[in-house]
Amino acid sequence: MSAPAPAYGTATIDDYDALGEDTDIRHELIDGHIIVCASPVNLHNTVVFRLQVALDRVLPEDFVVVSDVDVAMEDKRQCPRPDLIVVPREVGEGYARTQSDAVRLAVEVISPGTGRLDRQTKPRIYATAGIPSYWLVDLDPFTIVEHRRVGRWYEEVQRVTGDQIVVTEPFDLEVDVSAARTATIRAGLSRPRRRR
Repeated sequence: MSAPAPAYGTATIDDYDALGEDTDIRHELIDGHIIVCASPVNLHNTVVFRLQVALDRVLPEDFVVVSDVDVAMEDKRQCPRPDLIVVPREVGEGYARTQSDAVRLAVEVISPGTGRLDRQTKPRIYATAGIPSYWLVDLDPFTIVEHRRVGRWYEEVQRVTGDQIVVTEPFDLEVDVSAARTATIRAGLSRPRRRR
């Protein structure tokens, strides 16, 4: 099943920037619409933080993982805020807004109310921008779905429910995600499998 065609609004990155910096309200520019995002639940933030730490441990030294920043797309009607991105160190530690062509991996963790956006809309935006790898993380049960850009769209590469994800894009990495998975178990979502 394919995603419905987007209904584009008239807002652009200039309108988005005119909002100014408001630390109390989280915005994104999606398909020409400035949307207000609900604050994520505590578990979402915990999992994002633990994934950030896990990725940071294994990335090549000239790359960093950054959380919750605007990513400007070539399409001026798009400026999403992925939960995590992997970018070259000079970009991640720089002052300028991150441009989509610098992003090697985008990660979204599904929260209540963001499933459709994270499963349909954002992958379309990220793939169109040329971001080579996209992870969709579901909390219930804990699952990381790795997508890789093939042509102009993403194809699912693997679904991981365990303590480690091994990927070849954007780099050869073995990422220990056990701390993130354990957080969902403690929250009563992901149940450990019983051995028979």
